Amino acid sequence: MLRSQCSDSQVKLWTIRNVALRLSTVTLCALGLFVACSTFTLSALGQGTSEFTLTTTSLDPDAVAPGGGSSSIITVNPVNGFSGSVALSCAVTSSQPTTATPTCVVSPASVTPSATATATISTTGQTTTVGYNVTITGTGPSTTYSAPPLSLTVLAVTPAFTITVQRTVAPSSVPAGSGAQGIVSVNPINGYMTPASGGVTLSCSSISPLVTIAPVCSFSYPQGQTSLVLNGTAATSTLTINTFGPVATGAAVRPRNFYALWLPLPFLGLLGLGAATTSRNRRIWGILGLFVFSASLLLLPACNTTTATSTSTPDGTTPANSYTFTIVGVDGEGVVSSNTGTNSAAATVTLSVTKPTSH
Repeated sequence: MLRSQCSDSQVKLWTIRNVALRLSTVTLCALGLFVACSTFTLSALGQGTSEFTLTTTSLDPDAVAPGGGSSSIITVNPVNGFSGSVALSCAVTSSQPTTATPTCVVSPASVTPSATATATISTTGQTTTVGYNVTITGTGPSTTYSAPPLSLTVLAVTPAFTITVQRTVAPSSVPAGSGAQGIVSVNPINGYMTPASGGVTLSCSSISPLVTIAPVCSFSYPQGQTSLVLNGTAATSTLTINTFGPVATGAAVRPRNFYALWLPLPFLGLLGLGAATTSRNRRIWGILGLFVFSASLLLLPACNTTTATSTSTPDGTTPANSYTFTIVGVDGEGVVSSNTGTNSAAATVTLSVTKPTSH
């Protein structure tokens, strides 16, 4: 029998029993068959147990603001023909004291390799802004494996609020002199709450295009308040846009006496006709003439005058155009609304103004 020429330090026996190997280069001596050592490369099996391997992707994103979330994709593959189920779980820990520690949920919570799952990490507005470790664990029928911890940072950010349009103004088009209404929402982010010095006051910071007699914005607040108070939840306000148009100033009286003078003429005609007839018919014609004369007296005041409504435009009218209004808010400490992320565009509403209605 040939004796191995490999030294003791070169002989490495690997038993794939409880640990599946990563990609590595291993030197082995084939005792009794070769007189030299051979070097070869093992395939990458990932990390896991003798039943399965479990790998995770980096958290995306790996840094969030309070109230934000992150996720990681979990991949589970079988080892040596394993066909059982693997229960998945995750835990979030920190080396520092924390409040409202992030939560982690795996979906689905149990898989049969080969399979994937998603670990979702959620934070709240009160989550402490420190670093966290997210550990994902897989448990098979007889073995358990925990992947290396993933790092998550909760950033320290300034609480703020955004403004969004909850309902566009209606009607969307009005004649000059009319108005429209809409509803806007003020939304707290990063745990924002209005300070004791005052709530959020809304206004239209700009109107486009610029004209001499532009529409005017105003806002009303719930329960007769002078501003919006936010206690961790969104609040709404009614937006009213008014335009300038003709103003009715009263009724003008116009005499029409000339036309009223013609009313007695039928009576005079009947009277003359009656005088030319017999005495019996004179009486009948006299009664009929008296009736016509009385009717003339009743109609004379109605025909004597006429009225017409007059209007004026003391300040002019709002020009016909399509106007865009940009809405902002500021609280009692001077914090201005900041629309960030998916709401990066400022809150705006649009109203079309046509020529005033003729009277």
